[in-house]
Amino acid sequence: MASNQGPHQDDHMASHKLLWKHTDPTSTRVFQFKSLIETKYNLRLQEYEDLRLWSIANIGKFWEEVWHFTGVRASCSFTNAIGENAAMFPRPMFFKGARLNFAENLLFPRCSPDENSIAVISVGEDSRENVTWKQLRGRVGHCSAALRALGVQEGDRVAGYVANHTNALVAMLSATTIGAVWTAVSPDTGVHAVLDRLQQIEPVVLFADNAVKYNGKIHEVHDKLRDVAKELRQLKAVVVFTTIKDHRFSFDDISISCGKALPYEEFISLHNETHDSEIEFLQLQPDHPIYILYSSGTTGKPKCIVHGAIGTLIQHKKEHDIQCNIQPGDRLFYFTTCMWMMWHVRFPRSDFHSKNLLSTNSSLTSPSSGWYLAWPVELQLFYTTALHLDP
Repeated sequence: MASNQGPHQDDHMASHKLLWKHTDPTSTRVFQFKSLIETKYNLRLQEYEDLRLWSIANIGKFWEEVWHFTGVRASCSFTNAIGENAAMFPRPMFFKGARLNFAENLLFPRCSPDENSIAVISVGEDSRENVTWKQLRGRVGHCSAALRALGVQEGDRVAGYVANHTNALVAMLSATTIGAVWTAVSPDTGVHAVLDRLQQIEPVVLFADNAVKYNGKIHEVHDKLRDVAKELRQLKAVVVFTTIKDHRFSFDDISISCGKALPYEEFISLHNETHDSEIEFLQLQPDHPIYILYSSGTTGKPKCIVHGAIGTLIQHKKEHDIQCNIQPGDRLFYFTTCMWMMWHVRFPRSDFHSKNLLSTNSSLTSPSSGWYLAWPVELQLFYTTALHLDP
């Protein structure tokens, strides 16, 4: 297949300095994927652009190959990835006939990591937690069972008013395990802004921190949580994590009409199992919703943006596995809150047995945080905003 370069592309490229060149492109996952396509479809793709052009000219074949190459876990496979001539609107169904669970794909990667190896490293301003795959699965098992015991069902919304830590990840995975839809708002957000988002989606459970530490100072959450909870009429429970140890938190004046506020330790005792049990992953249609994110709210109330399971999962698999060449054991860090879309982007990377670094640090330039925490854990992938790269 010939390259589709314009007549002046070589001159244009020659005017720019080459910043980096891979020492061995044939060792990358994108080269392996290109070779697979060449062999299976009897093609000769000279360069990356040729692969890209093939992908958009053969949409169904491309996504079918991505599914198999990146190892999507499903209880039932698809009958058709997508029609080659499918229109963009109305939105077509991808991978018709498949049944899968988003959380199962994250918790049980295709590479089957050692259950005692590290899955998550969570770093606070004065704390650090290493969580193994076995521990993470166990925590999701208890939390998802408690959600079921509370009566949370497929399609219900579960919200987090939480910082970026392991318990937030556990809550998200637990919600998507049982077919509920996850959404999150950062605890530094004011009551009005929280309600502008959550009143639209009517969550049945709200997870929250007892307080947060930022820039060396403990910030109270109680009063905001109380005011938010009383306006969310569908709540069955407000579940509070002990994010700041030994910090006093009163449940007395947090009232909800259909349930109660309770500490996380009491919440997970709602189910009868006293030991780790096999997680029951609800098998769902591939486009079942998993996340609700929001627009900025600059033109009225924030607009709800719903993301489906297979679109989120396979797009991130394509990016992380094929394009970013994530390898088993690599360590990844996104400087983000749970409210930003980048928080949601990171977690399908755990499907490649990579280690996610979570952080509630206030700055990338203060000791024990940001740039400083990047070096002791030997990061392979570091995502941040331009603000923190500006000298």
